[in-house]
Amino acid sequence: MNIFKISYKVVRSNNDEIYKSFGFKHHSDATQYYVHPNNQAYNGRTTLCQPIGEALALFSLFVSSIAKGDELVSGDYFVSDDGSQVFFRVYVPDDWRQNGVVESNISHYEALLDEDKITIAAYDMMGRWIDGNMEHLHPLYKLLPCFCVLIARECRTNSDYNSVLLRYAEAPAADVFVNLHEDFYQAHKLDEYEVTYADLCGFDTGGMLSFRDGYKVIAENKSAVKQNKEIVVIPFDDNEFLPEYKTLIPALAEEFQTPKAVKGICGAVVAGDARAVLFHGPAGTGKTMSCKLVCQEIRLPIMDVINCTENLDEFVLGKFIPQEDRIVFKESYVTKAIRFGGAVVFEEINFAKPQYLAFLNSLLDDNGFVRLDNGEVVRRHPNFRFFATMNLGYFGTKELNQSLYNRFNVIVEIAALSDEAIVKMLVARIPECKDKTDKILGVYHKLKKKIESEELDVVISPRNLENWARLARYEGYMAAAERTIIPIAKCDRVLEDTIRGIIVLYKWS
Repeated sequence: MNIFKISYKVVRSNNDEIYKSFGFKHHSDATQYYVHPNNQAYNGRTTLCQPIGEALALFSLFVSSIAKGDELVSGDYFVSDDGSQVFFRVYVPDDWRQNGVVESNISHYEALLDEDKITIAAYDMMGRWIDGNMEHLHPLYKLLPCFCVLIARECRTNSDYNSVLLRYAEAPAADVFVNLHEDFYQAHKLDEYEVTYADLCGFDTGGMLSFRDGYKVIAENKSAVKQNKEIVVIPFDDNEFLPEYKTLIPALAEEFQTPKAVKGICGAVVAGDARAVLFHGPAGTGKTMSCKLVCQEIRLPIMDVINCTENLDEFVLGKFIPQEDRIVFKESYVTKAIRFGGAVVFEEINFAKPQYLAFLNSLLDDNGFVRLDNGEVVRRHPNFRFFATMNLGYFGTKELNQSLYNRFNVIVEIAALSDEAIVKMLVARIPECKDKTDKILGVYHKLKKKIESEELDVVISPRNLENWARLARYEGYMAAAERTIIPIAKCDRVLEDTIRGIIVLYKWS
């Protein structure tokens, strides 16, 4: 039996809405949210169905209840060591019965998945198995536990799917719901299962792994992280740096708050335990800003910011220049930082030619020094700090030499900005876009999903969104997109039309 195909033909007679699912209905068109690369629909659309959607809704409520400890949806699922068996039990919330999503006499479901065989059972309020054959159950009611136990297995075998579903359970969102529904369907739409109805009350879960027990450990660890003491940063003393360099200490606008993960390394930077720090992550996530935030927190002057895609050459430490009737060596601010203390930031360090980075090996050694072109050896000042940023896997980038990579004391991955952080940034810099941020984020997420699912060699970042909102003040969002968002397609006319198609889904005026 192909229950995935059947699910699109089964709908409740009392209501075609997918319960607890953002108002989506059976056969809702959700193309604007997500299109799976393996979508073979004749019209290329993403559609949803009630059985899968409501199983996702119930399963995520069950996970959320465990996370919150409120027992609104109690239950558990168990997996055998080899993953061949999954047993699922869930108690249905009252509102699901009251709204006719399940029959009024059903208290809870149990389901056993054994390879390609699914056994399901329904129990009444007294815990008694509702006797009879499977046909007494409405097709939708029997598909609900079938898909719940299959989702449990998917979470057990697909770590990416499990991560997305756990995040969704904590913070439900319509686009993520569509993503979970479609990925689940596309992965199993050709699978066949033998479905039977039988009493499962005697099934022994001994020796199987409990999701509830495992998740409690995760929840306790998350709680412990949240309860960490406030990080106290003790900055450099005022007399640590020359007076003329103190003006180079960053003074950022109030909108920029130091993230806890970044603030956590500040003490190590001051003490010298983190003399060289590398920030990496996607474009536009604030890697250079993180360097500046660290230096602002610890009162460390940034002597120079070097863009390795343009400025790094053999003269990075200084060069000979004519001065009146003689040739003198003029040292760079990188060298001044090495000599007198302070920070330097090398942006996009993995764009640089390796020969221009060779001096870093000796500089970042325990007894750091550099040799200038005039022959002078400059010993590293105790308060010199080196920061670098890089994007991974982008066109034109290289892998860092392993010996240089190993010289970084701390390597920090800067994750993509949250929606909240992007909105805060946009509103602080372009207040006029406040009522458009939801639409801007909608375009951003749809385009990101297309780029990721089709592995396109293009990038969209919060920086693009900022440029778009800035220009829109003068010519509107549709026209501004032609010069800020459309160009990320890099002259791929098909992708350009796709981006325009995403943008016109929203009303901008």
